[in-house]
Amino acid sequence: MQRPEYTRLPDTLKTPRITLLVAALATVLAVGCTDPLVRKQQYLESGNSYFKQANYPAAIIEFRNAIQIDARFGAARKQLGEAYLRVGDARGALDQFVRASDLLPNDLDVQLKAGNLLLAARKPEDAVARADAALKVQPGNIDALVLRGNALAGLRSFDDALKSIEQAIKLDPDRGATYTNLGLIELAKGRREQAEAALIRAVSLSPKDPRPRLALGNFYWATDRTRDAEQQFDAALQLEPTNLAANRFMASLKFLTGRRAEAEPYLRRIADSSKGVDGTLALADYYLITGRPQEAITRLEGLQNGRSLPGVVLLLARAHAAAGDLAKARSLVEEVLKANDKDAAAHLLKGQLLVLEGKREEGFAEIRTATTIDPSSADAQFALGKMYAGRGDSAAAQAAFREALRINPRAAVAQVELSALEARSKPLDAIRTAEEATRTDPTSLAARLALVRSLVTARDLARAEREMSKLRVEYPNVAAVHAQDSRLALLKNDVTGARKAIDRAEKLEPRSIETLSVSIALDLKQNNATGARTRLEERLKEEQSPQLLLLAANTYVALSDQTAAERVLRAAIAADPSRNEPYAMLGSLYLNQKKLDEAFHEFEALSTRQARPVQPLTMMGMILEQQGKPELAKKRYEEVLALDSRAGTALNNLAWLMAESGEDLDEALRLAQSAVAVAPETPQIIDTLGWVYYKRGLSKSAIEQFQKAIQREPNSGFYHYHLGLAFMQAGDNVRGRTALEQALKYGTNAPTAAAIRRSLEVAPAAR
Repeated sequence: MQRPEYTRLPDTLKTPRITLLVAALATVLAVGCTDPLVRKQQYLESGNSYFKQANYPAAIIEFRNAIQIDARFGAARKQLGEAYLRVGDARGALDQFVRASDLLPNDLDVQLKAGNLLLAARKPEDAVARADAALKVQPGNIDALVLRGNALAGLRSFDDALKSIEQAIKLDPDRGATYTNLGLIELAKGRREQAEAALIRAVSLSPKDPRPRLALGNFYWATDRTRDAEQQFDAALQLEPTNLAANRFMASLKFLTGRRAEAEPYLRRIADSSKGVDGTLALADYYLITGRPQEAITRLEGLQNGRSLPGVVLLLARAHAAAGDLAKARSLVEEVLKANDKDAAAHLLKGQLLVLEGKREEGFAEIRTATTIDPSSADAQFALGKMYAGRGDSAAAQAAFREALRINPRAAVAQVELSALEARSKPLDAIRTAEEATRTDPTSLAARLALVRSLVTARDLARAEREMSKLRVEYPNVAAVHAQDSRLALLKNDVTGARKAIDRAEKLEPRSIETLSVSIALDLKQNNATGARTRLEERLKEEQSPQLLLLAANTYVALSDQTAAERVLRAAIAADPSRNEPYAMLGSLYLNQKKLDEAFHEFEALSTRQARPVQPLTMMGMILEQQGKPELAKKRYEEVLALDSRAGTALNNLAWLMAESGEDLDEALRLAQSAVAVAPETPQIIDTLGWVYYKRGLSKSAIEQFQKAIQREPNSGFYHYHLGLAFMQAGDNVRGRTALEQALKYGTNAPTAAAIRRSLEVAPAAR
């Protein structure tokens, strides 16, 4: 399992001025020599000289000069790869070692380094090829066998991987590092006991080597044995206090277990002992996360060999942005893009800065450019998800957050965002995602609040209360906690508790729109329409943000003031045309007013604005149903399911329409069952499954589903009507009549009521 690290690897290299001057002087001195073979060798030797002096930027220039003369100069590419590794440019190193491995097929070291870099870049198939090439050079090479085993494990070829590792163990049974790799593969196979045994064996065979202890510590961390992990990391540091990996692991563990202050000494050690820039970047990252941007700026500006590296410049830009100097931040980003307009990280940061400046569309375009250049960037995918979520494009946002999690499964912040989106239509999925977020980062308040919100949405109020009781104690001065506490109290009809909690939230954060929304909800709960309207309109005099205007629209709808709702929705669209929610709400408003054509037009326009228009297409299908156009409605639902096969409403409605028309009842059943799997507690969806069973003549199964629906919504006349029909289909006219009478009692529409009375005329009365 991957662990987050406080390191950033720059993608490219921009040369410092002094180094450029030195390189230019070397070029002038070499002008007299025109023989390309001699010149490329001179550049190589000059680069090696700089490399020995740890002047890696200058060495990189010389090695590049050699390659410009001869692109097939394998020795120069090998050295360039080594130099890139020293400055933390993993991508540059990977590219050069892969090329060198093709040019130097008999160089064992090149094949192994290329293979390990490919493996780190999640390219196991290519890593296997490099391992095989190394084994051709030296058939029994243990490092090559281990590389091959690890790469095969990456391909999920665990049995083949184990064979490679076991062969390596036979060649050298006392080599601890091999047992380390065996343990990692056993863990990947899910065999924890065997994995732990192999890793402990590795430690015992190499008691003075910190690497097996780091592997064992990582194993303990991956299996939620944090205390044991910390002991192993500490033991590794006792053996080698300046070990960068050990310090990184310890810093990460301290940070993720809520001990942020304790992480700083390890990060300082990395920064002070690292020859490259990675350590300084890690420490600067830490300062930014903990709200100390000026210290980050000081550290980054103090770098000697690396202040022109893109990774350093971009982090420096972030620090200036955090310190409030957006202009300086923008100038630094433009500096990077001027040198390399394909730098994905620079486009991402530029987009984020544009958003901060209020230029949302321009920012969105830059963030999309970043994901196009580097689709494997979890940061860029997360930022894209945030942009889609801000626009109200839930389906596209969820897809981006899931992609971020595929790239980095431990990105708890993406899990929190995903849970919030899932809660709207798939509350059980939202709970599972929020639970995963709390496991990923137990110290995250956002993750714990997301869990409470998803539990509330799923109406699991008892568990939500248990979670809230802990948050009240741990976070007594956080407005968001009190606001959520007020929402929960409101759902439990505890008006006094709700008012007390929201009053506390308002004192802590009086400008919070979330707090305002809860206060308005509480006013409406107490039938204080005047208070809700006054509270809202006083705030509208102060600001007209899109978020506040959307809250106003929802409030006016609750107050049955359709005119005011339409007015503020139009204002929200004018304030931020990129947001989709105002269009969707406007369509729903027209739908509620039975203005079906106007509603259809709004949702149709919205569908052209979204990357994955699941919601507007679903609404268009529902409108077409109301307009008596079932065939057109089916086509819309089919379009939805092509975008999202788990779209519960589309699954349910399409199943209903197919059952009603009597066409392909097998497919209708599959759709209805899929809908229930997505939302197993939703009575309308359960009722549809029962209706499909009824249409298929499966009375017993139909009765079971209708009874489930009634348990969840006892006062629905339609569910009682369907139950009555199913009983009568099963030949139980007495219970059928009882259910039909209940249907009339609770009420249905006029045509259904007429059908019920006709059925009662032929059903015998209960004795």
